[in-house]
Amino acid sequence: MDKRTTQKLEETLRNIKDESGLNEYLESIEIFPEFKSFHEFFGHVLEEKHLDRSAVIKDSGLERTYAYQILSGIKENPGKDKILRLCIAAKCTLNETLKALEIANVPGLYVRNRRDIILIYAIENGLSVLEANLLLDQYKENELA
Repeated sequence: MDKRTTQKLEETLRNIKDESGLNEYLESIEIFPEFKSFHEFFGHVLEEKHLDRSAVIKDSGLERTYAYQILSGIKENPGKDKILRLCIAAKCTLNETLKALEIANVPGLYVRNRRDIILIYAIENGLSVLEANLLLDQYKENELA
């Protein structure tokens, strides 16, 4: 998994001078296909990671029926915290999580926001939803709703 920041990737891309460099760059980065909805993207993530949908829903701590509505596209506009719960439960990378938030048209995670910093830490360190919520509580931030 490529852990370079977007800024470093952009810098590398700007320094490509020939087609062989372009090919090498394209082979080295994680590129997501175009998705029109969160449920489509998340279904792809589950398939790529060979994860069981019901296990991810259970690990997310979301109410089962509500989570199935999100993942089937019936509930079209899940909130940021619901998406984060699902992404954390699926052990998504930070890039996958940010892409999920973008596709769902909700605010991303910002490195200058205290709560978001804690969530980024939780994602990068593979914490569970429960562990992330305990960490948020420890730092007096709102738990994932």
